[in-house]
Amino acid sequence: MIGVGYGRPALAAAFVWFAAAAAPAAAGAPPQAVNDAPVEFDIPAQSMAAALNSWALQAEAQVFVDPGPVANLKAPAIKGSFTPRQALRALLVHSNLQVLQGADGVFVVKPRPAVAAAPPSQPSAPTATIAPPVAAAPAAPPPRSARDAEGPWLLRADAEYADGTAGHPGSAAAMFGADYLLTDQVAAAASITAARAQLSSAALSIRYYFAPEQRLRPYLGAGMAVAWDHGTVGPLIQTGVDLRLSPHWMVNADVSWTHIERVQFGLGVAYRFGF
Repeated sequence: MIGVGYGRPALAAAFVWFAAAAAPAAAGAPPQAVNDAPVEFDIPAQSMAAALNSWALQAEAQVFVDPGPVANLKAPAIKGSFTPRQALRALLVHSNLQVLQGADGVFVVKPRPAVAAAPPSQPSAPTATIAPPVAAAPAAPPPRSARDAEGPWLLRADAEYADGTAGHPGSAAAMFGADYLLTDQVAAAASITAARAQLSSAALSIRYYFAPEQRLRPYLGAGMAVAWDHGTVGPLIQTGVDLRLSPHWMVNADVSWTHIERVQFGLGVAYRFGF
């Protein structure tokens, strides 16, 4: 939870800072131990006020700050496992703000005190302000796409059933195919169909996957089909869905239309891999 003063910001901020800093001495009790248990933080780069609010929600802690000093500040992105104190300091690393913790465990963010200049008549040694150590946030690795994680190749084996037409009964066949994922969503596909142990047709198509990162992955494809026994070439339209069972294995169901078999239904398995 982030506490921000409104109405009289300077007076409210001064009261918060004084109360947090003076509470241990006034109460005569030792401050509570800082929670050093690591927490998974995922805070995007944004305004400092919004970043502090995200920190408070993810750390399940309270932080108080005067809105004036953070009004025009930007906070860097923080992602990874840190203690709440480390993550808070990483947010403030490029600002002139520091973090303190009161006896009640509440964090207080305020500007660092300015170093007072020595009077001209009384030269003195320069005073250095030592900033508290800041844990640098490790660079978050880029998210892996489905193509990188599972591989670009996909082998299929389906049992196909062609709907019968006038004068021609329905027929069953086996289909074997391979897809190559050009991107996460676009694949080039080739397949052959065999009926009664004889090659009957082949097809080339382009498929578009609508949800490549999801477990259920519908797709739509279009291309050309060749009928070996008829010696004809015609269009192919196909739609289907892959259901991922593991990082490599899937089951598939599809419906296609060609000039050869008209409407054809398929059910099978697929294996996805990379080299």
